Amino acid sequence: MEEDFILENNDENCETSHMDTEETDIFTYPTLFSSKSLVELCNSSWSRSQNAKQNVQPYLRGCKWSPDGTCCLTVVNNDGVHVTELPRDLYSGSISPDRTINILDSVIHVKEAGLVYDFCWYPGMNSSIPETCCWLTTRQNAPLQFWDAFDGSLRCSYRGFNAVDEMEPALSVTFNSEGDRIVAGYKKYLRTFDVERPGRDFAEHKINSPASCFATHDNLLAMGSWNTTITLYNISEFGTYKSIGKMHGHSGGVTHLKFTQDGQKLVSGARKDHRLLIWDIRYYQRPLNVLSRVVDTNQRIYFDISPCGKYLVTGGTDGVIKVWDADNIDWINRLDATDDKDNATYRFPLHKDCCNSLSIHPLRPILATGSGQYHFEDPAQDLEENFGVQEDITETDKGLRNDKYSKIAENSLGFWWIGDIPQVT
Repeated sequence: MEEDFILENNDENCETSHMDTEETDIFTYPTLFSSKSLVELCNSSWSRSQNAKQNVQPYLRGCKWSPDGTCCLTVVNNDGVHVTELPRDLYSGSISPDRTINILDSVIHVKEAGLVYDFCWYPGMNSSIPETCCWLTTRQNAPLQFWDAFDGSLRCSYRGFNAVDEMEPALSVTFNSEGDRIVAGYKKYLRTFDVERPGRDFAEHKINSPASCFATHDNLLAMGSWNTTITLYNISEFGTYKSIGKMHGHSGGVTHLKFTQDGQKLVSGARKDHRLLIWDIRYYQRPLNVLSRVVDTNQRIYFDISPCGKYLVTGGTDGVIKVWDADNIDWINRLDATDDKDNATYRFPLHKDCCNSLSIHPLRPILATGSGQYHFEDPAQDLEENFGVQEDITETDKGLRNDKYSKIAENSLGFWWIGDIPQVT
């Protein structure tokens, strides 16, 4: 990472504004998906080495843009955490359809051992202020770890201990809105750490089910759990939690949550659940809206909401990106979709493998997507190759087996232009 630049945007067209203390500086977020086509900007991929074991598969497990938009943080299975920078020519202006695709190289690579459960950027991250450039991870058999985004060094760690004084890893992690506290989710507790006090000092709140994921907005905290429920909390100025209520509706463990820009709606997704549920947190007894996507596995499939609040974008295990535009489908305010009706505004088949992660750039019309999943060996094929044993199976069973034991692996990170394309529009 470099610190001598600030990302600028001169596009006009949308609905987000930021107010300066001395003068009014209006930032207009660009219109998205107006060309109804995407242009690939950059790409990076991972492959297993020849000497690696079968269970070592470097598929992506998530990607997130930094708050200032200069770089993207990516978690790769069995290959730690990578930081890739956005090319300088994409900081402003538009692009042409025949633009050369950049090959992305990791500027920072932290070879973390073990499974990374969750990760997030420091919310006040700004590349022109080096001390704010850092991210937080929680992984298997390790404490919360704060990493420097300039050199990849470990800044500090935050350790949670159980009742018998054993260090236990957090399952999920996030910052509060001010960025001065870390909220970590464990199997039986929510633990709050002061960012300025690394170590084992924390406050804790007992919970009834493991905290699998978080979403925050101002003083609100939404906690998803593997028991299919979502719990809403109010966080006081002293860091204590007051339960507001529980939401029931998913058929699998909740894996991802995100608030809309006004904080009144919450979007949730779950494992092996083909539905995205839209909740009005003021009336949370039942979902306000139900949207459809393809989720056939237990892995976390990310979705994102654009900074202007109009677009909801999700990945899927079929590799297809689905987009709902509030101008065409009022996914925010009323029930427009059912389980048997897919009314996505746009569909983009971007990946041959599962598209498990995506993130919309905070300032530019750029979408980051990540692909890949764990691929199992077909036991029937092993029998045929090693012992010459053949099974009599129907065409239907053969199709199901091909889907489950597919050898089509695509472990890639891609940046896509989702704004206006002059020659097309």
